[in-house]
Parts: sequence; C-alpha cells; structure tokens
Amino acid sequence: MEREFIWKRYDGNPVFPAEPGTWMESQTANPDILLIDDTYIMYFRGQQGGHDRIGLAAIGKARFNGGSWMVYPEPVIDIGKKGDPDETHVLDPASVFIDGKVYLYYSAVSPNCDRSVCLATSNDGIHFEKYENNPILIGGGPEIVFRDGVFYLYYWKEKAGGGFQIHLSTSEDGLNFSEYLNEPVLPAGPEGLWDSHTVETPRIFEENGLYYMVYCGSDRYDDYPWNAGLATSRDLVSWEKYRKNPIFSRGEEGEWDEGAIWFTTVEKIEGLYYMWYEGYGGGTARTEEYGSYLKGGKSQIGLAELDADYFFVKP
Repeated sequence: MEREFIWKRYDGNPVFPAEPGTWMESQTANPDILLIDDTYIMYFRGQQGGHDRIGLAAIGKARFNGGSWMVYPEPVIDIGKKGDPDETHVLDPASVFIDGKVYLYYSAVSPNCDRSVCLATSNDGIHFEKYENNPILIGGGPEIVFRDGVFYLYYWKEKAGGGFQIHLSTSEDGLNFSEYLNEPVLPAGPEGLWDSHTVETPRIFEENGLYYMVYCGSDRYDDYPWNAGLATSRDLVSWEKYRKNPIFSRGEEGEWDEGAIWFTTVEKIEGLYYMWYEGYGGGTARTEEYGSYLKGGKSQIGLAELDADYFFVKP
C-alpha cells in the first residue's frame, strides 16, 4: 500500500490577514521563511496605497507553533525613488543567511523596465541596504539556495506562447549571475497536464541530501495557479517532477483561498512539515482570473501542515 499524504489546513487561517490601517492593509503574500540564530523570520509582501512592500514577522524557536508571529509595524524594504527599477513595487522575497549576512532577492516593478530581480542585504535581518547596481537580472518570483560556495538563483521567465518557466542562474559572489544553459531547469508540462501552460514561484528545501522544489502551475493562466507540485534534485540543476503531482490545491469554494495559490514555502520543524502559502479569494475569485480584485478579491497568507516521515519522495 502506498503512503497517503494528507495536508491539514490551519484552523486560524489566514495567519497573516490583511490589516486595515497598516502597511499590509490590502493584501499579504509571498511568504519566505529564514532561521537566523534562534529566531524564525518570515519575510512577506504587504500592500498599501497601490504599492507592494516587503515586511517581516518573527518568533523565537522556543515559542514556534507555525501560526503565531510578531509582525513588525513597518516594512523593511520600501519602494525606490522615481527611475529606480523598484519604484512601483517590491515583492516576492527570497532570502539566505550566509556568514552573518542576509541576502534577500526580490521582484522589482517599474514603468521604465521589465520585471526584474533585485538584491538587498542586511547584517541583522531587519535593516536592509539595496545593492547599488540593481537589478541583478530580468525575471521574477525568485528563490535562492546557497551550496558549496555557489548561489543558485531560480526565477521565472516568459515562454513563447505565454506563461512562465523556471530558469536558473548561478554566482560565486551573490552579485554577478550567469544563466545556466539559457533554458529552463523546470519547464511547463506537456499539453493536457495541470502545469502545461505555466510553472512559477519555486520554493526549495533540503532533507538528507535531496532537494525538494514546491512550485505552482496552471494549464490555462499565466499567473493564477490552482495547484502546487513537487520536483526533486540531487544537484540543484537537474529536476524530476513527482509522478503524482499536484500535491496541494487551492481551497474549496467560499474559502479564503478559493481562487489561486502561490509561493508554497515548506519547512520541516520538530518532525512536522509546515507550508506557508499565498492564497487568493473573495469576490469572483473562484471563476474569474484576478478580475475579482475589483470585487473584493485579495491575497492573504495561510498555513497547512503535513505529518509524515518524508515529503512525498524518500530522500
């Protein structure tokens, strides 16, 4: 008998609701977890006044339960000045902690250039300085992994005919990146499959030498995925999709995440797999791609848990 994997959504979802009168009053989205010493940091996007900014929440390891966090009252990475590549939005944080320094890569939006990936660094995880030569590269929705002195930066690029595919660039200094083979490392699936049109928002964790990429995909929309799938790798370059994908889906009709899901961020803590993710719901979100934003739709961050000996594929 094959192992059955059952996700349990957190009873208190969303864990980071949109809060009127704050920097995250319209939406919350794009979770990214990072452990710094004995504190878990959750970087995420908030929206206020038509602009996206990156803020954070924190909780000590001794008090961690997945759903309770202290949210900082102000964003830690703000939009840039006029003419900067991030003058309209900063979003999609992806962080790594190396030798006492946080490297945080993020998507930048400006009316003057294509969607790009920029970098900000910090010595304490809270106070950030943007890299003077941003952007790092053209693309969006980054994820970052550091292994054996090399930065592996994953991000989406548009493909012919619409939709996204996941590409990889590498660097030894975290600043200057070169694309791997100029082709996607995780392409969209064959026609007829759930991820045949787009794959995006990768999140990666490692267990016993095996890397797990949880990504979102769609067979019809560029950027409104209903499902999340899994791919695995030993070398961070060659990825194999799980044969029973997808592994997680948007919520039921009428739920807060009934429309779409992104940034499925997994961390194994004390034997339990926690997955924070962006969910979209409200208005006509169930049947209308993003059009529901004007009818009450919004993104918020929720949590699901998986109690299992391994994550779908044995390491």
